[in-house]
Amino acid sequence: MLERPSGLKVLGIGFIALLIFFVWLTAAFFNKTFVDVEEVTLNAPNTGQQLPTAADVKLRGMIVGEVREIVPSDDGVTMTLGIKPEMLDDIPAGVTAQILPKTLFGEKYIALIPPAVDTGSTLKAGDVIEKAVVPVELEAVLEDLFVLFEAVEPAELSYTLSAVSQALDGRGEQLGETLVSANAYLQQVNPDIPLLVDDLQALGQVSDVYAAALPDLGRFLENTVVTGNTVVEKQGELTAFLDRTSGLADTLNAFVATSGQDIIELNDQGRRPLEVVDRYSATFPCFLGALDVAVPRLDSVFRDNAVHINLEIISPVVPAEERGSVPTKYADDEGLAVSFEELNSPENAELVAPTCLELDRLAAGEDLFPQSNPYNFPDAGVYDLLGIKSPHGKFFGNDGTAAGAASAARAESNRTAVASQSLAGIDSPAERATLNRIIAASMDRAGDDLPDIASLLVSPTLRGSEVRISEAR
Repeated sequence: MLERPSGLKVLGIGFIALLIFFVWLTAAFFNKTFVDVEEVTLNAPNTGQQLPTAADVKLRGMIVGEVREIVPSDDGVTMTLGIKPEMLDDIPAGVTAQILPKTLFGEKYIALIPPAVDTGSTLKAGDVIEKAVVPVELEAVLEDLFVLFEAVEPAELSYTLSAVSQALDGRGEQLGETLVSANAYLQQVNPDIPLLVDDLQALGQVSDVYAAALPDLGRFLENTVVTGNTVVEKQGELTAFLDRTSGLADTLNAFVATSGQDIIELNDQGRRPLEVVDRYSATFPCFLGALDVAVPRLDSVFRDNAVHINLEIISPVVPAEERGSVPTKYADDEGLAVSFEELNSPENAELVAPTCLELDRLAAGEDLFPQSNPYNFPDAGVYDLLGIKSPHGKFFGNDGTAAGAASAARAESNRTAVASQSLAGIDSPAERATLNRIIAASMDRAGDDLPDIASLLVSPTLRGSEVRISEAR
């Protein structure tokens, strides 16, 4: 009899445990504890109202999961979504979410919105859905309207509604046409809305630029006021200046009217010299460089207001009987004047081409023309080109006659002689004494009365000539 109550207690405890197990099992089934799901995270600014745990997650109206956990965070709300594993392959990657109510005032669910462009991949466990849209809560709208209705007096609202009713009475058709026209207008405007938005954004940027420039613009206007006041103060002087400017313009007008044609002709006549300058401008650097070297030498020659030189004149003379009669007057050469076109013709291009000759070497400081390396005479063709064809007492070129040809040959020989003859015996004491005796005899003066330069001046003329001194003198 004593063991029976103890067995009943055990049975009671077992029954209670069995009830608790069934309650837990029921709750587990309700909470879908035994359902295998893949978890996905959804970040949203808020959940709105009436979004419970275990709320449905739908894709195109079909339930694909549920909300497992809602955790508030600093940036909004983080929700853990349990997605059915067999549904993951049907949910494209890049989906967005909307928290929508099932009815007007009912609980909400999460709707997954596929992307406009299919990415080709699907949602995977552990992915995060970043974009979630929460619509405006109807309760919030009603609360805002309630505040508005409390602020409006019923009598005034009734008066306003009556006025609106009277204004619209009998104008329904007209109002409908207006709405239809407005709809057509808005349909035409809709394609340009993105452009309008871009223009408004650009207008904002331009406004920022203008706002940054306003201080400078203000200072500019302030300085403009000062400038304007200065102009007003100097009005008389400015008027006088403009009057004088007008007079100057009249003078220039008269000058141009009188001398305008002369100026035109001057420019026209100056064209050819400028063309020559342009052509030979390549020689200016070497000429100026050589001149820079020559200036110190010239300063040395003309120092102390006197000329300091060693003058050596070498002039081989051909006897008169060899070169024919000495002309008493130079004849005019027909070819002495050369036209510009002939001078610049292709066949004469090499003769008249711009050249520095030896000036560039002279500018470098080289001593170019010692006795062992005399200056090279120009080609005889240059003299022919310039029209110097007759001897003229010199030995340039050939005039086309036999005598001219012989003269040209002698000229070449003389040039060679000039370049190659030795200085031995030139301006020696014996030569000076001989020349002084000749000069003194011709001037009826004693040799000691002659200046030292007399022999230097006469020697180039007499050197190489035959001199006979009469015994009677």
